[in-house]
Amino acid sequence: MKHLRITALLAFFVALSFVLPSWTASANTGKVGVLYSEQNEKFMFAENVAGKYTPPLFTDEKNVDPKIAYSSAKNKSNKLYELYRSQGYNVAKLYDEDLNDLSRLNQFEVIVLPYTVMLNHKQRENIRHYIYGGGNAQFIFATARNEWDDFQPDRTKMDLSPLIYDTLTYIWEWDNLTEVFQSTFRDDMALTNMQIKNVPNSTHPILLNAYKRLGKNNITLKENGVEWVETLALWPSANVQPILTYADYSLKNYNAAQQEYKSNYITKGETPALLSAQYGAGRIVYSSFKIYDYFTVDYADYEWHGTKSVNQKDTNTEGEEDAKAVLAASLDWLMERHNAFAQREYDLTLTTDRLSAYVTPQKKFAFRGTVTMKNTGKVPVRGEMVVQVLNQNNKSIGEYRKIITGLAPHNLDYNSFAEKFEMMMPGNIADGTYKLKITFNEARHDRLKSGFVTRGKMYTIVKKGNNSTIKPFAGFKDVGQGSHLKNINNAAEIGIITGYENGTFKPGASVSRINAMMMMLRAMGVQPSASAALPATVTDIKKGAYGYDVLATAYTRGLINIQDNKINANGVMKRGEMAQALVKGFGLQGTADMKFTDIGKPDTYAQYNNIATLYHHRITTGTTASLYAPYDNVTRAQFATFIMRALENTSK
Repeated sequence: MKHLRITALLAFFVALSFVLPSWTASANTGKVGVLYSEQNEKFMFAENVAGKYTPPLFTDEKNVDPKIAYSSAKNKSNKLYELYRSQGYNVAKLYDEDLNDLSRLNQFEVIVLPYTVMLNHKQRENIRHYIYGGGNAQFIFATARNEWDDFQPDRTKMDLSPLIYDTLTYIWEWDNLTEVFQSTFRDDMALTNMQIKNVPNSTHPILLNAYKRLGKNNITLKENGVEWVETLALWPSANVQPILTYADYSLKNYNAAQQEYKSNYITKGETPALLSAQYGAGRIVYSSFKIYDYFTVDYADYEWHGTKSVNQKDTNTEGEEDAKAVLAASLDWLMERHNAFAQREYDLTLTTDRLSAYVTPQKKFAFRGTVTMKNTGKVPVRGEMVVQVLNQNNKSIGEYRKIITGLAPHNLDYNSFAEKFEMMMPGNIADGTYKLKITFNEARHDRLKSGFVTRGKMYTIVKKGNNSTIKPFAGFKDVGQGSHLKNINNAAEIGIITGYENGTFKPGASVSRINAMMMMLRAMGVQPSASAALPATVTDIKKGAYGYDVLATAYTRGLINIQDNKINANGVMKRGEMAQALVKGFGLQGTADMKFTDIGKPDTYAQYNNIATLYHHRITTGTTASLYAPYDNVTRAQFATFIMRALENTSK
């Protein structure tokens, strides 16, 4: 949450509430979970002092405004719960601990998060996987912009929970939930006398449903006075669409200079007030204004914070029936059966310019160049770029590091960054062959140890005297154009695969279990451990044998199983057991409904859940629409592709 405008952000809320008193619930009887968050309620009433703070990677101090008490989040939950209950929906209460367990979330058809400012990283990640796997969510104002783990209950200390202090960039405003919203946060604004209306000529099902309920072809909501909203800009994508916009408003709450600045971040009739999006197999609706202020519910037998009027609509608002119609239609759309899937697309391109390696007049051997990191995918990217010089023993003798806090998706501004590097070695280093290795470790700046290298570039440097020749990775001579080419080359330049001495890769050959584990450990950044041990009952390999440490390390990490007291090092890796290696190795989460007829059930086939996780991410879609072929061999080319797909789905 942007700290200087934190009051605005919290005041700004959206509910996807529900129906007119005479309306009936959708035919879908799936369970709708409304969040009752104690951690959010604690934050609402917390107060903290102002101060100065130097964020990570910064050298200058930032002013931190005081945190004041806000209105109750529980009241908003009560209003939404009662509204949905009164319309006949199968409503249940959802709690903070449910957000910590993906399996619990998967029990709900829709989750409703009212005014849910405070979430931790795990909760955000679980919500992301829940939606991608086919769950649906209503996000209602000021969602996920503060970090619960940074909550400060001591009023004599500063509130440093706004996520901007962790992410350091508005490209990642909602941290690991950002790609779900498929939007860029622009600003928090206090609008005067605003009107919110439907997108003209839109045929979105939410609007058509709302029109049908109302018996008219327009939506109009009014706020007479000053109210805070969030302003967002949708990413250019068919998967995210505006439903309502800020059609009219005044910025007169600001002075002339502020009005000029604010006007850059909101446009009448364009800036969305309510949006819908498809993310993976799931859907979301996000409201950037406090739609719960527009309707009244029965006081009923709820625990309310404040006076009797907290269940009432705000007296400054107009359009109660319109608000209820939009919320009802939104819930219906979320619960609607569909087969749509919006694939998550991660891609990053590393390019170099002006690479050089030579002895300087100061008798230093200099390695210089420029690395450009360009996001060519559809989700944000962040991490650390590392340039290393490797000697003949593949040991690093010099390195350069640069943290990239955020690159926006390919079709937005700020999607690339160029960094010049320079490394100085002694001028008398031996002639010979060296490698210049450039990698990108995808992770937030403070979580780099939990990240994985997703891209690399490799160059061969041959030093002779004061000069050198530099050659890029040439690829494998037996890998031509095809669906696996890019993944094989990426895996090779990262250092996951090495090929053979004759320059071949043998892409069509089946990958052995030992070679598959070698690739996995390299991709995970794990060195085989000499202290790792296989069970003493294993009969087909002994400690000290070639590959023992690799297999033992892989086994202790759950990547590979033992069968009939054998590790079967030279046996062929099968598609079923490959699923286990990828899921366990990269810590993949998620599940999905599958149409595969050849993998049995969770209680009859050990790899069922691992295959479901791969399918959740679409790392695999099967050999056909109905077959996974769990006992088929995995080729070396296929395994390289599966590893790269898995790596590209580890970013969070």
